[in-house]
Amino acid sequence: MAQDDAPQTPFAKLYFSDEMISKYEPLVTAMELVNETEGKDEEVMRDYQVHLKKYQNFEWCSNWDGKKYDLVFYGVSGYTGYLMMEYLKRVALKKTPEPFTFAFAGRTPSKVQEMRDREFGGSKWEDTPVLQMSYDDIYSVIDLVKSAKVIVNVAGPYMLTQGEIMIDACVHMGVHYCDISGEVPWTRRIMELHKHAENAGVHIIPSAAAAGGFPDLGVWLMAKKMREEYGEEMRKAICYQSGGGASAGASGGTLATRSAMSTGGDEVRKMMADPFSMGGFVPDRDRWGVKYVNIEFGTGKVTNKNRSEDLDANMSKISEDKHLGIWRGPFVYSYFDTRVVRRSNMLFADLGNQPYGRNLNFMEYAMLPAEAMMQAQMAKGAGGGGGAGGGGA
Repeated sequence: MAQDDAPQTPFAKLYFSDEMISKYEPLVTAMELVNETEGKDEEVMRDYQVHLKKYQNFEWCSNWDGKKYDLVFYGVSGYTGYLMMEYLKRVALKKTPEPFTFAFAGRTPSKVQEMRDREFGGSKWEDTPVLQMSYDDIYSVIDLVKSAKVIVNVAGPYMLTQGEIMIDACVHMGVHYCDISGEVPWTRRIMELHKHAENAGVHIIPSAAAAGGFPDLGVWLMAKKMREEYGEEMRKAICYQSGGGASAGASGGTLATRSAMSTGGDEVRKMMADPFSMGGFVPDRDRWGVKYVNIEFGTGKVTNKNRSEDLDANMSKISEDKHLGIWRGPFVYSYFDTRVVRRSNMLFADLGNQPYGRNLNFMEYAMLPAEAMMQAQMAKGAGGGGGAGGGGA
């Protein structure tokens, strides 16, 4: 029996399908008896309700051992998993005042175990449980989600996975979720689960790391200070990133993510080029408060026009911040972080009527080292002088 009224979310499509229901024979038999008795037999109805409840709370198919961990880290067999285990070992497990339980998980447990043994061998966490989950095995998804209070997913590139199945399962089972993504297409996909998660009281937090998370947290702190100390909303915020250097590079996972996004096709590229692809649009207006619009040639389609100050072109060139006296250039995550901050601004407005700023403009740049700019200016001056001398000779 297909559940026509069930929400057609990714996990629900798989779990509440005729094919899946047919695998739980006691429920199928109970349903047939209800139809035969036209629902008038009380004993038959009680039996049906018992099996229906077991199906709805996943009891019939779960091999869950009953242990529920505060945190389950999924996809920790690679470089990011190594960094996460290092942080746990050096910081979180030493300095967090309250104790917490955790487990590791991955598609291939042997790889996760190898990383765990290397990082925690000889310590009291050397036997940290390792769980298995694969997106094409719905039973393993159920067991993993039932084992966690919060799932931290570091298995990317996210847009190449079926991670929304795990997120939807988290919503169904009341488990919170976060990841470290930096992918516009992925965030757009899981935005469809926003209202579903909100109704269930579940927190779904993508991009809770360097990409998206840190700049957004910084803007939140500044907006909080503005409200508390000055009673004002933010009108403008700029984030400057520094670090790296000649020896700095990207991890294999980051390179795979960039490759996935660059080969995503015209639709993906168009989505990524939209400064408000995640929401938070502030229209351009003239001095009379009338909105400017764009009119599409040939169709007459009218769309509100972006403010020039919000365009990506502002972040794509080297320029000088006259207020701070520093030079700036393009930053690799600018075209993602700006979308995240704009979405957060929108959500704070929609959910709590307390945005960062109703007219917020947010930009992000790489801060160029002063010495590098000085060398560039000197080289430019030397080049100009040589050219003039050559011309006069």
